[in-house]
Amino acid sequence: MKQQPSHHPYSSVLRQRAAELRSLASAIERSVVLTLGDAPDNWWGDTRAHLCERLLERNLHQLHQAADDLRTTSFRFRRRAEEFDAAHRVRHAA
Repeated sequence: MKQQPSHHPYSSVLRQRAAELRSLASAIERSVVLTLGDAPDNWWGDTRAHLCERLLERNLHQLHQAADDLRTTSFRFRRRAEEFDAAHRVRHAA
């Protein structure tokens, strides 16, 4: 008798996507742009420079949030893969 695999066919796809999302999140956080948050001292009092600094801070926050969102989605993909595998094992145990 042929033994059934212990995992659902789609779970490996979800795990691969989860790994790619974690990798992308790490790449975002390692990017050079995340080091741009410190404004030069000679910008003090320059309104346009201050607006640019605020925009940059907001964009950096959005990048950090995007990396966190990618990790959250990755976690959900891995959890769903585990659920698929558990259901698959129960279905094929009989």
